Amino acid sequence: MPLFDFVCTACRHPFEALVRGSAVPACPACGSTALERQLTLPAIKTSSTHGMAMAAAKRRDAAQGKEREHAQREYERNHDD
Repeated sequence: MPLFDFVCTACRHPFEALVRGSAVPACPACGSTALERQLTLPAIKTSSTHGMAMAAAKRRDAAQGKEREHAQREYERNHDD
């Protein structure tokens, strides 16, 4: 069940559609079936893209950790035991 990128030739709306068999998708914006299928490049996993993804995940995790620490400090400061 491939996922394809399309552009509607009637309203120029770009969208993705899951196409099963010989089914013809319709534009979600105007309902037209006059579509142009776009070239979609496959996702490629290389050592450089893996490294970039890992660096982004580490930054995200560090930010979430700081937010959790800040929330804990605020909780402790505002709740006397």
